[in-house]
Amino acid sequence: MSALPEDPVPVAFEPKRLWAPWWLALIFGVVSGTALTLLRAHKAMAVPGAFALAGLILLVGLATILRKKRHAEALAPPVTVAYVVWMLVVIFLAGPVQILFLPSNPQEIVIKALVLSVGLSVSAYCVDRSLFARFAKPAVD
Repeated sequence: MSALPEDPVPVAFEPKRLWAPWWLALIFGVVSGTALTLLRAHKAMAVPGAFALAGLILLVGLATILRKKRHAEALAPPVTVAYVVWMLVVIFLAGPVQILFLPSNPQEIVIKALVLSVGLSVSAYCVDRSLFARFAKPAVD
């Protein structure tokens, strides 16, 4: 066996990452938080907000299908307590928050959009990470 510099060398302490990067969760959170806020705040934004959410759902669904196709071990992930907790946070931010906190002026709309964007970004990243954390094993071949 030759030990050329271009040969891939498996490193035992380098984990295999299956979860999405933080910047993708940030984009997801900002788009969905803003779309959800504007969807409930203005009647004129109902159709563009619905299109934004539909596009986001399609992109996330396709990305999940492609990732699970590439990684067979992720087809039946075990459900952890952290995953359930973060999913409840996502459901609360996408559901009851929209009905309980209705903004009435532009400052409240901006505050709600920022809070939802940050909350959905953090919770989406943590949901994805907790779902695939069991599969982040050292890459040893």
